[in-house]
Amino acid sequence: MPVYDNKTYTKIMRPLPDFVERDIYNIPVMEPCKLDISQMNNGLWLINMKNLSTKDKHPESKIVHSFCYDETLIREFNNPYRYLERTASYLATSSFDFSMDSKMDFKQVLCATYDNRWIGAFLQCHGKQSMATVGWTIPEFYDITFAGLRDGGIFIISTLGTNNLLSYDEFIQGYHELRTRFPNTQLICVGDKLKGMDSEVMPL
Repeated sequence: MPVYDNKTYTKIMRPLPDFVERDIYNIPVMEPCKLDISQMNNGLWLINMKNLSTKDKHPESKIVHSFCYDETLIREFNNPYRYLERTASYLATSSFDFSMDSKMDFKQVLCATYDNRWIGAFLQCHGKQSMATVGWTIPEFYDITFAGLRDGGIFIISTLGTNNLLSYDEFIQGYHELRTRFPNTQLICVGDKLKGMDSEVMPL
């Protein structure tokens, strides 16, 4: 029997069910998350996956987000059933924000996007409310970074790291493309709202 690394083992030995639709490059499709987020920061909160605790007194009022270092994401990705158990008491989760930037090539962007949607679809298939964490790089890769998504639910994005002119320009261009492709989707933003973002975005 061949020996696989953890990531390959997860994909081959624990595939997603056949009913999960696929987008370009076989990227799994996440279904829209339909949570009511009108009470964000007023009874409904975000919590970083690094801070999950069995001693949390109010997990049912928290959405788990994944803006942290890749080493943490990879550890959880390699054992998705453990992560499902760790987040069982929390209201909802987000898919994993694997790093992407303009220096990455096609294969790296595709892998980061595929794994993001895979874990989101995995959680949904196991009955967990899960919303997509969406990031992007240069326009050449928009069809990849926006694959596996449907309009009408909730996405989580982040402005963290957009503190220079180059990253701001890249971010805001992708942001407007996201809004064009998914006009009916609500956005939760981790970080400050930037100039050029519409008023409906919810910064946290």
